Amino acid sequence: MAHHQSIAQLDDTLREICQRLIKVDDGIRDIILFGSAVYAPECAKDIDILITTKEPLEHDAYMDAVSDLPIQVDVIVRKVGERIGEGIAMSVVAFGKVIYGDGATIEEVKKFMPPPSFEDAREYIVIADRTFADAEAEEAHSLKDKLYRAAFDFLFDAGRSAVMAYLNTEETRWGELRRMLSSSFSERFREIINTLHIRYSYDGDYPRDTVKEAYHHWREIVCKFIDDLESAANVAWR
Repeated sequence: MAHHQSIAQLDDTLREICQRLIKVDDGIRDIILFGSAVYAPECAKDIDILITTKEPLEHDAYMDAVSDLPIQVDVIVRKVGERIGEGIAMSVVAFGKVIYGDGATIEEVKKFMPPPSFEDAREYIVIADRTFADAEAEEAHSLKDKLYRAAFDFLFDAGRSAVMAYLNTEETRWGELRRMLSSSFSERFREIINTLHIRYSYDGDYPRDTVKEAYHHWREIVCKFIDDLESAANVAWR
């Protein structure tokens, strides 16, 4: 049965996963962790990994190698240069963490991924809302904090995806994206980056006594940012 692991336990599990998989397939080039185990590790009920290898074995060989671990592991295997689904590609590019290899997979996958749409950006708002609701319902202080931080970061991801849609680019680095924007949009995006991504999510310095008000305040700001970028794009594309 799936259960939460501490950060230290998860790190140990990831090392064990890598050792087992490399023993099974010595042609593995990269192992990429993605999904909730990256952005909310203490809340993760399973582990999602993407393997890039020279010559893939039967899928069962990889699953059998990690089947008896204390947390469920879902494995996706691709051959070097092979295309993967857009949904997985977006998750890997947005949240991928290299746990083995040089990370070339992330750059490879990015080439196969079209720029997000404005609807993709708004889907992050939905994910943020659901994560915030989970945080409100959570009783354990540590998990509650991480869910709040993840919710704020999903609002940032909504803004970043909207910028990518506006610029029609696969670039995900927020520093590069901000430099590509006009001054007015750049300044608004800078505030979203600095507050939601860095201060609230990364540093955990969000207003704990008024967290609901802060969330809805920034949710409104991000939604307006998405709407304004979409309107500007529609004018530019006419």
